[in-house]
Parts: sequence; structure tokens; C-alpha cells
Amino acid sequence: MYYNQFNRKLSEQVLGVEIKSQLRSNGHLIEQTINDEVLIDGNTTDFTDLEEARQFIRQEYYTENLEHEIAQDIYDEISDTKIAHIIKEHYDVKVTDTLIESYIELASSKLFTVDPVAFDIRQLNRFDRLVEGKIDYILDDGSIMAINNNTQSSINNILQNHNDIVSYMRESKENFLNVIQQFKE
Repeated sequence: MYYNQFNRKLSEQVLGVEIKSQLRSNGHLIEQTINDEVLIDGNTTDFTDLEEARQFIRQEYYTENLEHEIAQDIYDEISDTKIAHIIKEHYDVKVTDTLIESYIELASSKLFTVDPVAFDIRQLNRFDRLVEGKIDYILDDGSIMAINNNTQSSINNILQNHNDIVSYMRESKENFLNVIQQFKE
């Protein structure tokens, strides 16, 4: 039995339906059943054929990689010396290449944080300054929240040693807004 035959039989057993054809694209398994249903990684889709699903995956992969490359290139343009200087402004620590890389990764992830170094690094990135006076974050539930710089500074000061509240805020839009509302009261 060839690998492709084995893989098809394995999918049929897992999915409980006979597979007519399958292919891989950018790390995803695309399959078409004998009922002409198209599956991506075992999940039913609205696509009518394998090629349509493959094009969708290629576009998604290209878009994700392009966005990541652009964001990374922007942060790579910021000199390590500048980032080291920002770190030294806020913390009395030995600045290493690993620490600099960690801060670049934190800033480029857009993860909500009260770390002033990540905030200052993001202020250097022209794509993070598209909306004047605001900074945006991506939360665990996929929500995107934008707050003004003054609110961010207040949050940084108040929640600096409260990682439990920061973690709570990262979880969802509702949690984030709940904490922000508490600041206003």
C-alpha cells in the first residue's frame, strides 16, 4: 500500500466517509468526499472543488505571512541600540540580545501588556501610529481593542504589578472593557 492510499484510508476511518481525492497545501489537508463535499483539515467547507479550497488556503497563507513579514521588517528597522536605550530607561537590567528580541516579539504581537518598554517600542513603529494618539491590541478572543495613549499610561501605572488583572483583560473584549470601566468610575 502506498502512502497516499494509506493516508486516504486513515482519513476515511476518522471522518466516516469515503474520500474521492485529497491534497496538501501549506500544511493543510484538503479532501473531497464521494458526495463532492470539500473538507479542510477534516472540517466541512462551502467550496465546490479542491482547487478552489487550495487557492483559498494559499491566499490566507500569503496574507498571514505578508502581514507578519511587514510587521517584523518594521521592528527590524528599529536599531537594537534604540531598544536597549528604551529598556535602560525603564529597568536597571543587563540588556542582552535575547532581551531585545523578546521585547521586539512582544511589541510586534500586539498582545495587551502594561510593560512600558513594549509601549515605547510600539510608538516607534509607524504602523502602530496609524491612528493618532491610540494604540491597538489583539485579545485572546480575537477582538481588537484600541485605547488612547493617556488611558494606556494610566493603566501602566495602576496595573504595573497586577499581572492577574492584565491576564484577565487579555482574555476577552468584555473583560477588557469591564476593567476600563472601573478606571472611569
